[in-house]
Amino acid sequence: MRKWIIAISLLSLLGCASQSKQKKEKAELFLRMGISQLESGNYPYALRDLLKAEELDSDNAVIQNNLGLVYFFRDRQDLASKHLNKALEIDPKYTEARNNLSRVLIEKGQFAEAEKELKIVLDDLTYPSPEKAYINLGLAKFNQKDYSGARKSFIKVLENTPDDCISNTYVGRSYFEAEDYHRASEALDRAISFCQKSLYDEPHYYSALAYYRLGEKSKSQTRFEEVVKYYPNGKYRDKAKGMLSLLRKGH
Repeated sequence: MRKWIIAISLLSLLGCASQSKQKKEKAELFLRMGISQLESGNYPYALRDLLKAEELDSDNAVIQNNLGLVYFFRDRQDLASKHLNKALEIDPKYTEARNNLSRVLIEKGQFAEAEKELKIVLDDLTYPSPEKAYINLGLAKFNQKDYSGARKSFIKVLENTPDDCISNTYVGRSYFEAEDYHRASEALDRAISFCQKSLYDEPHYYSALAYYRLGEKSKSQTRFEEVVKYYPNGKYRDKAKGMLSLLRKGH
């Protein structure tokens, strides 16, 4: 009788183990599908697949990290921080999740907390993407109007990836906010060449403004016209049209 009990118990455990393995494999499949949708910008489908993955394996830090990302892109920073914090509870050494959490904190205006997380990220010498952390640190500094500190962080990125669109843009914007319009126009013109293919209109618009502040109205007008022409759905299209109206009236 005891042998039968032991055998049944072992079979039961093996059955559970097999079932658990199957759930994890299925969760992994939904995770891969969710990441693919996330990378393609299909956020509703990404969320659907990642939530299915979470149902099957809720203690998977990678699933929690990617849920945090998809909520970030859907402008649900409350849910983004919840899932990223859970990822770090599961794996406190998950530096990618910590870096992503810092970006959410920046979006929420919690700059001191973001910088605290970024210090931990940058202290992790095994983290293979420190440029991501320097971009976030630059954004934190910029949003606190520490333009010199922001520029130092973005220049750190450009030392290794000189064609980075965001870093080139914010080097230019840091000069613009400091009213160094000559350097701003140079940096922003350089950023345009790296950003246009991704339809990112910010450097184009601020280049136009820099030329406007320098009194170079012809160059400014050309840049504003390019914003309207090349970025029909851009963030700065309406502002560029407003500035063109002013320039054409002779202001």
